[in-house]
Amino acid sequence: MIEIDYSKYYWKNELIQLRQSRPDDWEYQIHNNYDSIARFFFNEEIELPTDVDAYKKAFTEWIPPEKPSDVIGLVIANNDGKHVGIINVFGIDERNGRFGPIGIQINPADRNKGYGFAAYRMIGRYMFNERRMHKWNNGYIEGNKGSEALHKKIGFTIEGIQKDMYFHEGRYWNQVLCGMTETQFFEKNS
Repeated sequence: MIEIDYSKYYWKNELIQLRQSRPDDWEYQIHNNYDSIARFFFNEEIELPTDVDAYKKAFTEWIPPEKPSDVIGLVIANNDGKHVGIINVFGIDERNGRFGPIGIQINPADRNKGYGFAAYRMIGRYMFNERRMHKWNNGYIEGNKGSEALHKKIGFTIEGIQKDMYFHEGRYWNQVLCGMTETQFFEKNS
């Protein structure tokens, strides 16, 4: 196996590395599919039942590089190379210099270890420094304590609440809208 010197690599820091998806990544990511509350907070719905073969097919169809140009989809791996989650950047608007939302899922066994925060910071630096973005729009479903804490830690400002956006468990849930400019990002994440 080839040994790579990652010491100067943009997509690696002291905690994680971001990389392209591989066909075998579905095996790690499938655990999130059976965490229904996490899936609701990620997908805004409870999906119909699936099985391993259907999930593998859906995941591997997402991998090809033919994704739309306004989407970036990456795997989050720890520095031992273990798959710990995924991060997807949507809504890249080059003309107006904005992007988001960003969807992130950390595998259940790997939550609360700083991987999500590290991935958000790495993507933020890339989008602001390399893609010349000005504004990051994001949000989360009210009640998603992990996402709320991550947004506060990274430095988002709450810009609004969309009332009764999602129906789950017999009630409606609000959407919290957040945003930050590159100046706000670098003030908090230098």
